[in-house]
Amino acid sequence: MKKFVVTTFGSFFYTGFFPFAPASFASAIWLLIWLYVPGAHWMTHWAAIAGLIPVAVILSGIMEKHYGEDASCIVIDEVVGMQITLLLAPVSLKAGLIGFVIFRIFDIVKPFPAGRSQRLPGGVGVVVDDILAGLYALAVMVLLERFTGLL
Repeated sequence: MKKFVVTTFGSFFYTGFFPFAPASFASAIWLLIWLYVPGAHWMTHWAAIAGLIPVAVILSGIMEKHYGEDASCIVIDEVVGMQITLLLAPVSLKAGLIGFVIFRIFDIVKPFPAGRSQRLPGGVGVVVDDILAGLYALAVMVLLERFTGLL
């Protein structure tokens, strides 16, 4: 039962088992929920993010024991990264898609110190790089809005 619960949430309702690009797929599903589920914008509130980070660390650490180190099915960290990315964004398809693309780029490229943070032990190493990618993406989103009004 414990493995089922941990896997359900750690894989973001099994989106982490998508056969290709599970991190991008899970991020896209989270984005669709944020955009189209009434009231779901609360998921980008700072308190929701602060509450999910320790849960993501714990779930990721347990999932690593079942599926291997930073296994591709662990995608709860992508949810955290997307939450951070869209923290200040208006709830709109345009802002959501821009945030999604920017976050995925930073999550894949892993600019310093995000790449190095993956060396941290257990669930911390799984989640911290996505927190940093989300913060980088959030900064770009804020700059885009400030200087171009794009969002």
